[in-house]
Amino acid sequence: MGQVTALILTPQERDEVRLALETCVSDLHTEIVHTDRYEFRQELKARRVLLHGVLQRLAGAPAAVTG
Repeated sequence: MGQVTALILTPQERDEVRLALETCVSDLHTEIVHTDRYEFRQELKARRVLLHGVLQRLAGAPAAVTG
């Protein structure tokens, strides 16, 4: 595991980051469906899982995110 970083966000900033990540995860789903190359598809799926985890942590965090 890499270095842990703390990021302090206002509630508005947190909501904007969450919205951006939700959009990115949704776009990744579309890209995964349209990708023919197996290796690239696996990379995209791994990225989607990682970003989904960040979204889960953001949902549970009041205004501070550690990760």
